[in-house]
Amino acid sequence: MVPVVAHVTTVGIAAHALFIPLFYWLGLPLMAVFNVFSVAAWIGARAANQRRLDGLATLLMFVEVVGHAVLACRLLGWQSGFHYYLIPVVPFLMFHDRLPTRAVVAGSAVVTATYLLLRAATIDVVPASISPAVLHALEYGNIAIPLGALGVISIYFRLASMEAERSMEALAMTDALTRLPNRRRMRELLESERVRCARGGRSFGVLLADIDAFKQINDTRGHDTGDRVLVELSAVLRGVLRGQDAVARWGGEEFLFLLPDTDLHGAGVVAEKLRVAVDCANITFEHRRVPVAMTFGVAMWAHAHGATVDDAIQRADRALYRGKHAGKNQVVLESSDVLPMSAVS
Repeated sequence: MVPVVAHVTTVGIAAHALFIPLFYWLGLPLMAVFNVFSVAAWIGARAANQRRLDGLATLLMFVEVVGHAVLACRLLGWQSGFHYYLIPVVPFLMFHDRLPTRAVVAGSAVVTATYLLLRAATIDVVPASISPAVLHALEYGNIAIPLGALGVISIYFRLASMEAERSMEALAMTDALTRLPNRRRMRELLESERVRCARGGRSFGVLLADIDAFKQINDTRGHDTGDRVLVELSAVLRGVLRGQDAVARWGGEEFLFLLPDTDLHGAGVVAEKLRVAVDCANITFEHRRVPVAMTFGVAMWAHAHGATVDDAIQRADRALYRGKHAGKNQVVLESSDVLPMSAVS
C-alpha cells in the first residue's frame, strides 16, 4: 500500500461528497450525479491501494480528476477554479516511485495539455444560473482544496525523503552481514570519544579481536557456515557489552571494541568476559555445532600530547598478534602477557 494514496483519497472522498449537495443547491444536477461517481472512483482507488494495485488506484484518481476538471470548467467556466485540481496531479505522478517512467511522462503531458486546452476553451464561459459572488466563493474553495491535497503530497514525500536519507546513512555506517557498525562508523565513534576524553582528562579502552582459525571454518565447512558464525558471534558480543560500549566489524573476521571510561585492567576484564562467552557460545549451522574461539588484544587510549586513536589500535593489534602466537583463545594486554583467568570477577 502507498501511504500517500491513502491520505489523498481521504481528501478526495470528503471533497466530492460535499460537492454533491452543493451542486444540487446550485441547480446543476449533472455535476451532482457526476460527483456520486467521483466518490465511488475515490473509494475504488482507496480499495485498490489497500490491495496493492498501485496502477489501478492511480488510474482511477487520474481519470476522475481530469474528467471532473473538464466537465466542471465546461459548465461553470474557467473562473470557477476547477482547473486547479489538475495542478497536484503532476507532482503526485512525479514522486510516485512505483509508476513506470513512461506512465509518469504521459500522464504529466496529458494534464498539461488538458490545462492549456481548458484555459483556451473555457476562459469566456460565464454560467448564467450562478451569481458572480457564488462563482468567486467556488473559486476560493477550489484553490484551498487542491492546495490542501498538494500539501499532503508534499509533506508525505518530504518525510519519505528524510526517512530514505536516514536509511541510506544507516546503511553506509552498518556492516551488511552482521548489522554491526562498520569500520567507518567505528572511526567516528572513536574520534568522538577521543575528543570527549581529551576535554575531561579521561581514558578509554580499545579491544581488537580476531576469530581463531576462521579460514579453516570457511575452507572445511563452507562460506555459508562462516557467515552464520559471524552473524551469531556478533549477537553474542553485543550481549556481553555494557550499554555505553560499542563493537564494530573491523574487517573480515576482526572486531574492534570501544570501552568508554575504562582503564587497561578493566578493559582486560571485559575482554575476558567476551572471550569466555564466545568459547561457550552454542553456534550451529545445519544442525551441527561450530566451535568458535577468539583472541583479544587490549590497549588503552589516555590523554597525552600527540596521543592518537591509531596508536591505541596499533598497540591492541600488537597484543593480538602476541596472543595468536602464544596459542590463541586468550586475552593479551598491551603491557603484559596473557590475562589470568582470575582477573574476571
